[in-house]
Amino acid sequence: MSSAFTTLAICGVTAVVIAAFLRQLGWSMSLPLIGAGLLLGLAPFGPNEVPDPEIILVAVLAPLVFGEALGSSYLDLRRVARPVLVLAIGLVIFSTLAVGAITYWVAALPVAVAMALGAVLAPTDAVSVSNTAKRASLPKRLVSILEGESLVNDGTGLTALKVATVAAVAGSITMTDVAIDFSLAVVVGVGVGLFSGWVMGRLLRHSQDLVPANSLVIVAPFLIYIGAEVAQGSGILAIVVAGLFVAHRQNSEPGAAGRVQSAVVWRHLTFILQALAFFLVGLQIPEVLGRLTNYELEKALWLTLAVVLTLIIARTVFVFGMVGVTRLTKSPIAQHATFGREAAIMAWSGARGPISGLAAFSIPLVTLAGDPFPYRDLILAVSFMVIVITLILAETLGPLARMLKIPVDDDTDEIIRVQGSLAKAALIRLDTALEELAQEGTPLNAEAAETLRRDREIRLLRASTITESSTAPMTAELEITQMLNVAISMVHAEQEELIRMRDSDGLPDSIARPLLRELDSREQSLVRQIR
Repeated sequence: MSSAFTTLAICGVTAVVIAAFLRQLGWSMSLPLIGAGLLLGLAPFGPNEVPDPEIILVAVLAPLVFGEALGSSYLDLRRVARPVLVLAIGLVIFSTLAVGAITYWVAALPVAVAMALGAVLAPTDAVSVSNTAKRASLPKRLVSILEGESLVNDGTGLTALKVATVAAVAGSITMTDVAIDFSLAVVVGVGVGLFSGWVMGRLLRHSQDLVPANSLVIVAPFLIYIGAEVAQGSGILAIVVAGLFVAHRQNSEPGAAGRVQSAVVWRHLTFILQALAFFLVGLQIPEVLGRLTNYELEKALWLTLAVVLTLIIARTVFVFGMVGVTRLTKSPIAQHATFGREAAIMAWSGARGPISGLAAFSIPLVTLAGDPFPYRDLILAVSFMVIVITLILAETLGPLARMLKIPVDDDTDEIIRVQGSLAKAALIRLDTALEELAQEGTPLNAEAAETLRRDREIRLLRASTITESSTAPMTAELEITQMLNVAISMVHAEQEELIRMRDSDGLPDSIARPLLRELDSREQSLVRQIR
């Protein structure tokens, strides 16, 4: 068994155990896992050989990005599409160029190598940003912008990294080649992602067996990534698009059978991959720093400080420039009382995380000429140290939000209104079902109907019916089946109404999805009772 595989296995188990313990305590897992990996890297025992960069990219990064996309909402992203796209594309390119320029100036690295470092660190991390934003109790619109940016900018940043590494590996490349490669990577990546998402959506919709259907979704990221890369596209961008497409299709149909199982499976996989990614970053810090000479180590420290400052300044300038343009266009959003303060939070929300770490790992080991990739260890060292520093700075987001008095969303009234609309839809469906049963000559008795009205929990339904029908087992069984079918029909009515409110009335997915999962669970419970 290879030592690289052993390293991956031991790191995976160790990381998950530590992450599970941290989750029980309610702590963020990012910094503790990096610290645990660092300690293991310093220890005289334990694994230290990381697998080939391509294995890391395909085995860890691809499914991690896909899982993040599945947990995101196309509709929520569409509502904040303008700022998300501006940040995810414009800011990534601006940050890549800014970091590349400061790296070239401070450390005198070749331009292509400097731009590769910029592309590694330009994207914010979806895991880190999401966890930090939710702990800080930021407004949902702001969270949607930050999550959307950190998801979409993975594709932009890693596409830019692909172009930069091609230039560094090949030795030279013209601006025309850069433009062609970048455009091809984006267009092919989006195309492969849309096609893959459509295929998976169709299979999930028509599959009668959830096991192979959900198994396909689990292996899909690997196939999508490889397919897009073979076609000269961006594999990561294809994965993001496919994940968003599948998530939207799964959450747009009442009674989507695989929705609950898929959500549970990917929640587990994403948790494992996040823990492993943070742990690998920490594990590699001592080894990477140990390979540097004293001069290179000093250069890495100065470059790290310069890059962190550059990232903060570049993001602040870009965000407030975007805010200024928004004010000039007299957008209604700009008139909001907290708009300026929310912009300050957005400018400070620049945490980097495992995506940048794994992207750094993915840099090739050698050039086309067979020489070692120039300054690869320096890029890795700076990337890891920047990740740690930005994660530490991210912990100040909550206190900053409280200091700026950013209001917390209160969805209580909205949820109560939605629950009332769902109950109304279910009761209308109940009345329709009772009329249909009466016309068929098999009416549901009044008390059973009242039970459905009061409480649709299956345990109460079965207990009530069996108690009253113990003398007529066959009749009782028939009545139970009728009640279950009516109850399922009522749940479908609630699902339909919830999806209608989301699609037509603009109900946010952050409210709709938890309610939809609750209805899915209720439907599955009813279906199991019939079987």
